[in-house]
Amino acid sequence: MKNANVKKINTVGKVSRIVLTVFRVFAIIGIVGCIVGAVLGGIAAAYVPKDAVKADISVNGSVVIDDEKIPSFFSKGLIDLEETDVKFGFGNFNIKMLVDEIKEDNVNGYTIDGNASLNDSTMLMLGIVGVCVVGAIGSGIMLVVIIFGGKLAKALETCNSPFEEKVLRAMKGFAFSLIPVGVIVLFVDGAIGLTTAFVVAAIILFTFVFKYGAELQQESDETV
Repeated sequence: MKNANVKKINTVGKVSRIVLTVFRVFAIIGIVGCIVGAVLGGIAAAYVPKDAVKADISVNGSVVIDDEKIPSFFSKGLIDLEETDVKFGFGNFNIKMLVDEIKEDNVNGYTIDGNASLNDSTMLMLGIVGVCVVGAIGSGIMLVVIIFGGKLAKALETCNSPFEEKVLRAMKGFAFSLIPVGVIVLFVDGAIGLTTAFVVAAIILFTFVFKYGAELQQESDETV
């Protein structure tokens, strides 16, 4: 008869396996959708005339922030926007944004002036292709993580002990499958990426801890 804690581990493994199966379906749909989008975008870039889509958008607005009514840690981040000049360009697609600050006592006022222009449909289509390709790669990486997570969940569902070799092997595979995720998030967002990297490192560390626990349990069984 199984130990009560082992039964709980089996239950958690079963639930996790079911949830990850659902996630796997969504990941596959995401990959297929992104690939289709990239193909259609490439076809459109090749056949749609460059002047088929044109855009000229202007944005004007103002923002007022009262320091006394907003927590300082939040308002400080907004105040850092003062006198920001943002420019972004790719081919014939351009975005310009200018933020000016006007301060009166404890109230910060911001005026925002910006515009975006598009004169080349091909650049727009290629941009869509790029987004779809990145989306497909991201979904593919997550699918790998989900697959290894599913293997770990299945091992936990059927194990008689969390120190069994199949559990340790599945845990190690899952831990190493998270490394690309940690690296990508680290490059995209330093703060969140650093946290993700620590989580990945912790999971890998736990893998070795469980491995050591399995060795101790094996020595104990042999002694008995």
